[in-house]
Amino acid sequence: MMTSQEIEIPREVPVMTLSQTVLFPQAMMPLFIFEPRYREMLSHVLEQDRIFAVAALDEAKDDAEAFETPCSIASVGVVRACKQNSDGTSNLILQGLARVEFERIVCEEPYRRARIHQVISESDGSEGTLSAIQPTLLALLQTQMRLGADIPKEVLQFLSNIQEPENVLDLAIYTLCPAGRFKQELLETRGILARFEKFERALRSQIEGLKLDRKLKGGLGENGIGKN
Repeated sequence: MMTSQEIEIPREVPVMTLSQTVLFPQAMMPLFIFEPRYREMLSHVLEQDRIFAVAALDEAKDDAEAFETPCSIASVGVVRACKQNSDGTSNLILQGLARVEFERIVCEEPYRRARIHQVISESDGSEGTLSAIQPTLLALLQTQMRLGADIPKEVLQFLSNIQEPENVLDLAIYTLCPAGRFKQELLETRGILARFEKFERALRSQIEGLKLDRKLKGGLGENGIGKN
């Protein structure tokens, strides 16, 4: 799996600011490019290093929509595949490379560009604690699936084949966490263990909700599902 260390992260990048869209490192994000400014951006990106940032709209700001105010923490990605359509639009796959923080907006025309620096995660747990992230996540997801959660088996298989704890965590969050403020909060959480603990609490809360739902429907006895 490609890591950010294998590709140099530029100090200045084009930026797409999108509502309710949070890119994580390593994740593969499909994008449909149709706006003229982003079509121009893509054309330039493909001629150069194929890298741009995707930032969520900072909806906490009153003027966010009018000014397309981005959240200060985002991710840069590299275009892995691109199909240009006859009408000038494009379908592409962007692979997340790294978390970045915006220092300043350099220009808005013909498309937004920003000065950035890479955000490095903090290893805030022991090696043993961090290595437990993958098996704990897989066990929680298996429990959700037994309770009827709509999680494709392929997701479980994919996550079980990733070695690096942070990569497993980020890909699980990207794939399974609904878009919104919490997903952005997880992107911004620098400590790997702290990020995992927030996500774990959310997964356990979902499990309790699924259990309650099953119980209300009469499909689950008190001892119907083992606890994790």
